[in-house]
Amino acid sequence: METGQKAGSKVVVWLDSAGNFTIEPPSSMEAALESAVLGLTAALAFAGTAFGTGAVARYRLDQRRIDSWGTEW
Repeated sequence: METGQKAGSKVVVWLDSAGNFTIEPPSSMEAALESAVLGLTAALAFAGTAFGTGAVARYRLDQRRIDSWGTEW
């Protein structure tokens, strides 16, 4: 297999804590971007859950109010 490297060339190898080969860790810019995206995703998921819960509660309260109006008539 031809790799294009000469014998004795230096090669950078990344190892995990168990000594197994692994991929290169992300740069500080990549890590910051990933954390920003994950933080935004978590915030939107929380906001969506809160909005959905409020919509369900409002619907149930409206149904109860409409039913009580029907009973009064």
